[in-house]
Amino acid sequence: MATIATFAYLPLVSFVLGAVAGFTAGRWLGLRSLLWLIGLTSAVGLGLIVVLAGVGTGEEYKAFRPLVWLTAGVLPFLFAAIMGGVGGRSLAVRTTT
Repeated sequence: MATIATFAYLPLVSFVLGAVAGFTAGRWLGLRSLLWLIGLTSAVGLGLIVVLAGVGTGEEYKAFRPLVWLTAGVLPFLFAAIMGGVGGRSLAVRTTT
């Protein structure tokens, strides 16, 4: 049951959190903090990819957890943070003009 909840809710929760974080960083904290958010999230994703690349033959069960965190946690968060940041930056520029 916990695996089903992970597959169902982790992408949705990470997408919403990424959108809120990206919008907040883009709207009120500025471009530098938005780029830091995107960079740190990308670094976490790269770390998970390195872990997945280190899984050898016969150890496929060990790759399950990093794969779930990469595909259901980090990548939706990164996509939503970029989209939220674009929306936040456009609103920030629009209110200053």
